[in-house]
Amino acid sequence: MRRTSKALKAMGTCALLAVMVLAVAPSGAVAKQHAPVLPPTAHPFGQSYSAWAADWWQWALEQPTATNPLVDPTGANCASRQQGKVWFLAGTITSDPVERSCTVRVGTALVFPVVNSFYCVDPGQPDPGEAFLREQVAFVRTSATGLTATIDEATVRNVRAYYEESEIFFVDIPADNPLMAPGGTYGPCVDAGYYIAVRSLPPGEHTIHFGGSLPGSLPGQVVDVDVTYTITVVRGHR
Repeated sequence: MRRTSKALKAMGTCALLAVMVLAVAPSGAVAKQHAPVLPPTAHPFGQSYSAWAADWWQWALEQPTATNPLVDPTGANCASRQQGKVWFLAGTITSDPVERSCTVRVGTALVFPVVNSFYCVDPGQPDPGEAFLREQVAFVRTSATGLTATIDEATVRNVRAYYEESEIFFVDIPADNPLMAPGGTYGPCVDAGYYIAVRSLPPGEHTIHFGGSLPGSLPGQVVDVDVTYTITVVRGHR
């Protein structure tokens, strides 16, 4: 994450400093099988990909370090602040590979970023205008590399087609946060990234893997993402 005197900037698919990626499919699926995802032009589960991206950042950034899924090494906090029939999956804020386990109920869909970046205006600072905000994350579209997402070995084809720019949003960052940013209300904020919406999966165990790279906040730095989720879909209560 890069921080200036006037704004907060971060890169990652699951954190202010990071990037992330993801995918899913039933056990025994073959590589040529189509992944159970909704197309980038769709309005998955009632809203656009751009709206889901804004919601994802609020979910990821408004949680304290102790329960924040971005720094969860095992998936123990997978259910933290999830609600409804759509759950979010997190990436990381470092380049270390991560393997997580998560249990969801039948009928739960998943939304996640493959890689993403956001830019927020610091508390109390003037709004520089939407054009300026968008410019700060425009690099994502051309600089992201190695984008991959699989669901039970079914590859999400043409991940680059899933590029989106979020709606404008605000986030309430707690004083204790994994980004080590001062607590407060940040915004307006914008995001750019590659997001995927996965249809609800059948009961059983599924493997979701995602990865990719984005330039980091330091000159010459590259942030790599390598995240694997084992998703167990159960009937009834978790």
